[in-house]
Amino acid sequence: MQNTKNQLEKKEALARQAVADRQEAESRLNQERVRTQTLSHELDKMRTESQNRLEFRGVENLSPSAVQAYLSKLSSFRSPSEDLLTVYLPAGTRLLAIVPEKTLELVEEETCSLLDRLNTETGMIFFYDLHRMISEAIVPPFPVSSAVWYLKDSFETAPLEENLNSSCRMLVLVLHAGESFIGFAPDARVFDTEEFIKSSVKEKHSKGGFSQRRFERLREEDIAHHMDKVFEALDKILEENSPVDFVILNGDTPLIREAEKRLPLSPEIIEKPADIKVEKTGGEEILRTVLSSRRYLL
Repeated sequence: MQNTKNQLEKKEALARQAVADRQEAESRLNQERVRTQTLSHELDKMRTESQNRLEFRGVENLSPSAVQAYLSKLSSFRSPSEDLLTVYLPAGTRLLAIVPEKTLELVEEETCSLLDRLNTETGMIFFYDLHRMISEAIVPPFPVSSAVWYLKDSFETAPLEENLNSSCRMLVLVLHAGESFIGFAPDARVFDTEEFIKSSVKEKHSKGGFSQRRFERLREEDIAHHMDKVFEALDKILEENSPVDFVILNGDTPLIREAEKRLPLSPEIIEKPADIKVEKTGGEEILRTVLSSRRYLL
C-alpha cells in the first residue's frame, strides 16, 4: 500500500515538473518570438534607413549627339566571359520581374534599390558589369517598348539606338503662364512648325486680404485667356499635321494638367521634368532638351 502511494506521489511530482518545464519552455519560446520580431523590425528599419541614405554616384543629361558618343564607347566594351548584363525596363517594370533570381543575386542590393527609386515615364535601360566596373542606367526620350534582358560578352545597345533614332511624329508643348511654345517635328529631328504664344499675365501677389484674392482672380483669368490662345494655335497645328504619335509636355504643373484634359486621346503623352524657359530658349534648343537622355551612375 505504501509502495503504491510512493509511486503515485512520484508520478504527481513528475507531472508537476513536466507542467513547469512546459511553461518555462513556452515562456522562452515567447521571449524568442518577441526577440525575433524585434530584430526583424530593427533590420527592416536599418534597411530602410540605408536605402534612404543611398545616393546616385552621378546624374547628367545627355544631348542626342552626346548620347550617341556615349553608346559608341559603351558598345565597344568587351569581356572575355559573358558577364555584361543589359536590361530593358518599360515604365513601371522592376528588375526583379525581368531578370531570373539566380542572375539577380549577382547584382548588388544597393544597386537594385537605386533602380527601384527611378520612376520614369519612358522606362530605362540598365547596363551592369558583374565585376562592378560599369553600373548605370539610361532613361531614353521615348518609351522602352518591351522588357528584355541579355547576359553577353558585350552590352546590347541596338534597341536603345533604335529608340533614339525613332522617326515618330512628335508635338512639343512648353507651358508657362504668359509664355508658351508649340512645336511639331514630323521626324523627331527638326521642328517643321514652331509657335511662340505670349500674353500679359500679372505677376504673383505677395500681400494678403481682399486685394490679394481679387488680384489672384484676375491673374487666373489672364492665365485662362493665355491657355485659350495656346489651344487655339494648337488646334490649328493639329488640324494641319495629324496624326501625332507623341505629345511631350513641359512647364507649369497646373497648365500641364489642363493640357492633358484638352488634348486628343490618341497620341501617347510624355511629361518631361526639364526646366525649359521659353523666353530664353529657341526652338532648336527646346527640341535638343526634350530629346535628351538622362544618365544615372549607380
